[in-house]
Amino acid sequence: MLLRTHCEIAASEVVPTIRAAVVYYLHNHYKLSNYTIAKQIGTSPSSVTNYLKDRRGRGDLVKKLLSDPEIEKMIRLIAKKIAEGDTNPEELSSMMCATCRLVMRKWKNFECIPLPEKW
Repeated sequence: MLLRTHCEIAASEVVPTIRAAVVYYLHNHYKLSNYTIAKQIGTSPSSVTNYLKDRRGRGDLVKKLLSDPEIEKMIRLIAKKIAEGDTNPEELSSMMCATCRLVMRKWKNFECIPLPEKW
């Protein structure tokens, strides 16, 4: 048996797919350029291109994410906040975490451990 924590699975499978879905929304619904998207999400324009061409965050999984109304709503909200510049890094991080937890619960049947109140 291979020991992989939930966060390892999320980091390699779920988070790139969520990012790809957010990039898809920013590009197709808000008509933002690859450069603008890259600047907003803290990556390079070539990474954005890779997300859009299914080289990062598998396209079949992006479609699966966007076909789930609850997950799609969260992704749409993240994209809206980014597009409107109406957020800060901490809020985006919390939104990504909540989305990842939902995906992990639905796709992998994993419940992530609660975050401690104070570190």
